[in-house]
Amino acid sequence: MTFPVSRQGLEQIALALAVGIVLFAVLAFLRWRRREDCRRQAISAGLLAGLALVSLAIAYTIAPNIPTPPVPLTARFLQNPTPDTPDSILRGKTVFQQNCALCHGPVGKGDGALAPTLFPHPVNLQLHVPQHAVGELFYWISSGIPGTSMPAWSDVDPATGQPRLSDDQRWSVIRYLQALSRGETP
Repeated sequence: MTFPVSRQGLEQIALALAVGIVLFAVLAFLRWRRREDCRRQAISAGLLAGLALVSLAIAYTIAPNIPTPPVPLTARFLQNPTPDTPDSILRGKTVFQQNCALCHGPVGKGDGALAPTLFPHPVNLQLHVPQHAVGELFYWISSGIPGTSMPAWSDVDPATGQPRLSDDQRWSVIRYLQALSRGETP
């Protein structure tokens, strides 16, 4: 069983808690300056600080480190135009098995036949996919991931003059990966 939240997710939680710590600390300071009771705000700031420390402790001891390459802001808001139907999931499975399974493995766990020869190793997509917006996934599949063996599947194949995978094929692969991450085995 893999820990359900990545290191980066826990770091973001700690950052949000830090904002709360600052807010409550400022409120406590203002009440203290007015000679009012500031214990409630000070206790709140202290509790948030404790939660932030627990979050960071878990982030750097238990949670997996899943670094993610940058994505343009607009890509994050893309929505999958492919319907979430058994047919589109099956199309995605077919495309995935033909193009992705050699590295990512038959069910996307990063255990494909070529995985031991690649550095960095392919990620476990069943863990990785639910942690990202579909637009981010589409961007990475389309553009590749710099510093890895992940190719840009939207690049034009010189032999055919067509993209290596069409937009519809890439979106269908995402539907298949989402089904896998939900525990379905299409």
